[in-house]
Order: sequence, then C-alpha cells, then structure tokens
Amino acid sequence: MNRRPFRPDEEDTGKFLFDVFKIALGVFIGGLAAAFTYEAILTYRAEEALRKASQEIKAQAARTNAEIAKQHELNQQAKEEERQRIEGLRAAQALENRLEYERRQRKEDAWARFHQPSPNCKLDSGTTACANEYMAARKRFESQYMDR
Repeated sequence: MNRRPFRPDEEDTGKFLFDVFKIALGVFIGGLAAAFTYEAILTYRAEEALRKASQEIKAQAARTNAEIAKQHELNQQAKEEERQRIEGLRAAQALENRLEYERRQRKEDAWARFHQPSPNCKLDSGTTACANEYMAARKRFESQYMDR
C-alpha cells in the first residue's frame, strides 16, 4: 500500500480550530449551567431552612405566649381566691367581733339588772363595805350567769 503523508491544508486547520473552539465553548457553557444550577439548589435549600426555622420560632413563640397566658390566668385565679379567702376571714372576724360584743353587752345588761347597790353604796361607792358587797355580788353573778 502506498501511503501518503498527511498534510493538512489551511482549510482543514481552520475547521479543526473552529471545532476545538465549539467544544471549548460548549464545555464552558455547560460548566456555567452547572454552577448556576448548583447555586440555585443551595439558595433553595437555604430558603427552605430559613422558612422552617421561622416556622419553628413562630410555633415556639405561640407556645410560650400560651404558657404565659395560662400562667397569668392561674395567677389571676390565685389572687382572686386569696382575695375571697381574706374577705371571708374578714367577714368571719367581723361576725365574731359582733357576736362577742353582743355577748358582752348581754352580760353587762344582766349584771346591771342583777346588781342593785345599797343606798349607802349609791352615795359613796369607795368604801370597803361597798367593795366587799360588789365583789360578793359579782361572784354570785358569775357562778349563776349563763349566756343564752
């Protein structure tokens, strides 16, 4: 076989370089497309992570607000119960004081009806005889008195 040496002519050389340029341009454009796609994916993932974190923060804030509202309501109920308890204690104390006053008043009225000092003691109650009379009458009254 007879071989001829390869001698590219100018037209083949220009076509070859043009083909190399087209391939290089395709690789460059493909690399740009891959880089932009990668950036878009990273951006999308970052936005999703931010959205998820924002939702979690909002949910946590809502739970915290609900807990605060519940605690506030419990505090208000406790304050109201304490106020009612104190009011009840005051009412009970007032009733007890009134009953004690009425009991003492009844006893004093009964004493006034029971003890009638002698005419001498009405004139001068500072004598020893009047004091003895008073003490004896008081002792008898205390032994006999019953509150009704």
